[in-house]
Amino acid sequence: MEHPVQYVERVTRFLDRLIEEHGDSLFVVFGFICFGIILYVLIRRRRHPVYDIPVTILPLGQPSKRKSEQDSPPFEEHDL
Repeated sequence: MEHPVQYVERVTRFLDRLIEEHGDSLFVVFGFICFGIILYVLIRRRRHPVYDIPVTILPLGQPSKRKSEQDSPPFEEHDL
């Protein structure tokens, strides 16, 4: 009986050789598969209508205290 680590070693060696020999074509194939899945998710008909979900945003921590500025407003006209 062999130790389970030896099985894992065989599998990783096989995968390493597979990636070395066919890595480029595997990348292209998986890229097209992912592209197809994304298209399916975006184009498929939904069984149920999509509803807006109400979201409540809770403030985290205390609000910062603002100093009152005594400067003039930014868009006040000045005499030239």
